Amino acid sequence: MPLDPMMTNAILGTFQTMADDIKSKNITGDDANQMFQALDRMKELANIHDDMNAFNGQVMQENLYGKFSDFYGKALSAQAAAANSGNVADTNVENQDATYLKQNLDALRDAIKRIRAAKQEALDMNKNYDPKKAMREGMDFVERNKEKFGMEKGIEMSGGIDALKKESEKDIDKTLSEKPNAYDNSIEIETLINDEGIIKPIENLIALGEEPGMSFPRYLRLQMEKGLDKAMEGSVVAKEGQEYSYEFYKAMSRCPHYIDREKKKLDLFDEIGKKSSFGLPNFDELSYGNRRIDYEFEPSIILWENITNRWESMLWDLYDWSLAHTSVAPFIQPWCLAEDPYKAVKRTKDTQPGLFRQRERLFKKYYGMGFLDILKHPTFIYQIKNDFMWESQELFEFLIEKVYPICIPFQFMPQDLINEREAIYKEKREPNPEMLNPWKRFVSFYDGKFGEGRYVSKYGKPDTVITNAKPWDKNKFN
Repeated sequence: MPLDPMMTNAILGTFQTMADDIKSKNITGDDANQMFQALDRMKELANIHDDMNAFNGQVMQENLYGKFSDFYGKALSAQAAAANSGNVADTNVENQDATYLKQNLDALRDAIKRIRAAKQEALDMNKNYDPKKAMREGMDFVERNKEKFGMEKGIEMSGGIDALKKESEKDIDKTLSEKPNAYDNSIEIETLINDEGIIKPIENLIALGEEPGMSFPRYLRLQMEKGLDKAMEGSVVAKEGQEYSYEFYKAMSRCPHYIDREKKKLDLFDEIGKKSSFGLPNFDELSYGNRRIDYEFEPSIILWENITNRWESMLWDLYDWSLAHTSVAPFIQPWCLAEDPYKAVKRTKDTQPGLFRQRERLFKKYYGMGFLDILKHPTFIYQIKNDFMWESQELFEFLIEKVYPICIPFQFMPQDLINEREAIYKEKREPNPEMLNPWKRFVSFYDGKFGEGRYVSKYGKPDTVITNAKPWDKNKFN
């Protein structure tokens, strides 16, 4: 599911306005094209991700804010230079030289104004955002298109569009009472859109051009000799984005290959920078290097995630099948949601073993492992060491030691195991008491970036884990 526009418009709307400005001026060329590509990529990521943190992380990792602003400034600068050069009537070489230099510096000053204005526009849009107004506009759109979307009956059963609006307003009020900054992105915009990191190199170029006795050819030569043209590529902002991405994955990744990938990109930035006399990496070399790193790690990431997803799915098969035998099953989810809960429970008991054994067969076929082989596999050990397991150790060992051997088609659990399984459920010994540690790690990272208490004020707290289980003995799994 794509991100809600209310979450992205404050940022993407500003860049869209800047892009529309370029189009209205009929500015074309490579710089304009690359600016549009950066915007299209931001929009693509907004449709791919359903989590704002992940969206921001990948945007920063790919340095899309910096690329857009950089190419935007270059496009304006090139357009101004091209337009004015055709109007230079003075044939005096010195006068033409001074004119070209002035045009270039004026274009750079204009780029700074526009970059700052763009960020301010994003902040203003965020400040003026009204979630209730946005909700009402969305509801009005649904009302106008209810026949097209086949929603007439659903709206009618909900009491009509006005009733839905009132209920939604209550939900927004409740959200704001619990998460006062739920709809505020001002701090994230201020932090993630580092306009000064882009502007400073431009100001250095302007200062160079304003030095007494500066000529246009000398200005062009010195900016290359001093690496000022490379600084304008947004290297500082790119480094910050890569550092953010690395810390982001360290805080939350369930796959260590993501962390290794981002660390290698960070090291590459410094490695290429050292080869330059200015200490700044060549942007194209860095971009191609990052792509090679992506290709290098992609197979390992896919394999890691596929293996993890499959053994987790098999573990849930054992969980559901064993719980379906207990007396509480018809009264809890997922079975209580069925039209006939008792029939749904019977179906789970009858069919889950077959599904489980088929998954195990495919697991063996494609990954060369049986279910119990996961106990020594890096994916499982990583989950344990980093508290990503939902199940307590007691529940997990019950499932693999006592449920797994008998989860076979046409077999059912004996009464003694049913009693033991029901006791684990009723006595609240299922959840891992340390399962919120990954959330705490990410909150620490987020607050370190955006300010103490920022995460909870925007996204709230997860439900408290109610459990009587003991923590995992991590030393048992190596």
